[in-house]
Amino acid sequence: MGARQMSAKPKAIDQQWKKYIKQRKVQQRNDLVVHYSHLVHTHAARLSRKLPAQISYDEICSAAFDGLIEAVEAYDPTHKAKFETFCQQRISGAVMDWLRGLDPQSRTVRTFEKKRLQAREMLDAQNGRPPTQEEVASRMGVTNSRYEHLCRLSQLGKEVHFSAMEPQNDTNGRGPSRTWDVGDNEADDPSASVSREMLTEYITRGLSREERLVLVLYYYEELTMSEIGSVLKLSESRVSQIHKDILQRLRQRFGRTLCEELVA
Repeated sequence: MGARQMSAKPKAIDQQWKKYIKQRKVQQRNDLVVHYSHLVHTHAARLSRKLPAQISYDEICSAAFDGLIEAVEAYDPTHKAKFETFCQQRISGAVMDWLRGLDPQSRTVRTFEKKRLQAREMLDAQNGRPPTQEEVASRMGVTNSRYEHLCRLSQLGKEVHFSAMEPQNDTNGRGPSRTWDVGDNEADDPSASVSREMLTEYITRGLSREERLVLVLYYYEELTMSEIGSVLKLSESRVSQIHKDILQRLRQRFGRTLCEELVA
């Protein structure tokens, strides 16, 4: 995918930009996003090496595409800045906004929660009973209205699982049903992507982060060895050697049919 996108002729891309600026059609925008999608994969791969393992490469890509779409919509080709330079800040900003959104509670609220717990424990030990709201607020040195406001903000950050909500009986008397279960007959079957993720996780278990990225970028994103080298800041020959070593190790573990499953 990556090689085909980046091999398009500059004149053809200029024409795409002119058509999009003039007509502003969604399909034209999407074509440009597809052409520049290698920028997303490059950025995501670099970030993936720095972020915790529980934040996946695909999740970073999803957030980065939001930034790329925003950049395409906002870019003016008449300006001197190249689009590749212009969109980097948008992509980085979108990913950073997404990462910040993973923590629904602000630093102020987290600090408040910590101090409230300490105040409650001290008052409980001192008085021999659970303290009232007014007593906790007084010990923390905040007004009752401020205390109540921060308590409400704190509750907004709490997770509520659907499984904890009360199910309702359906109108046909077939037992409990949940009103939030709304089907979409045109949506892709999520089990397909989940199965693919599970297969990837199983196959790449025990590999280093760098080795996992080589497999993902080569087989799933279809980047060339040279492009992967640019992303990971390695020579093309080094990437090729890493790829060869990985396949040898995986064949020893899973047999000769590994590659067929990996690229399916």
